Amino acid sequence: MPDRLTIVNFLLFQIGWFVCVLSGAAELNSPAVIFTVALLIFHFRFYRWKQTDYKLVLAAIVIGVVLDSSWSAWNLMAYQAQTIEPIAPWWIWCLWINFALTLNHSLSWLLKRRVMAGIFSAVASPVSYYAGSRLGALDWLQPEILIVVLAISWGLAIPLLLTLAIYWRNQESGKQHAVV
Repeated sequence: MPDRLTIVNFLLFQIGWFVCVLSGAAELNSPAVIFTVALLIFHFRFYRWKQTDYKLVLAAIVIGVVLDSSWSAWNLMAYQAQTIEPIAPWWIWCLWINFALTLNHSLSWLLKRRVMAGIFSAVASPVSYYAGSRLGALDWLQPEILIVVLAISWGLAIPLLLTLAIYWRNQESGKQHAVV
């Protein structure tokens, strides 16, 4: 049975998803940024794997912003609250930060199931982006292509982030063995 902090991590991610997406739909970035800053403060106060989580946040920002900005630049989707086109808006950055904070905690069960995580991500990511579009946070400009691009991108990005999580956890705990 998961401990309380794992459940809190899961619930905060769900709340964060809605805060970020609804911020985008309202063409506001500030609620997403405020929530995410508060989440970061809370997270780094109470959770272990601080160094690993910090690195994962940075990696997720780079990977996520490059991916989401590319999709915008390729006219596959258009974001609300986008201030500098084609760079993904702040609320998307916040979603990636919120997601990164789950990898060592509520999604840690995926660390040894990276292939399954890739398959699940390939299926779930178009659903998540579709939900965001239905809530008004983004528009799908080329849906047929976007579904394929989302599936491939997330199907590769999430196993990569999980592999980094394992590697950095091993570093943080003093273990030096290979990531398999």
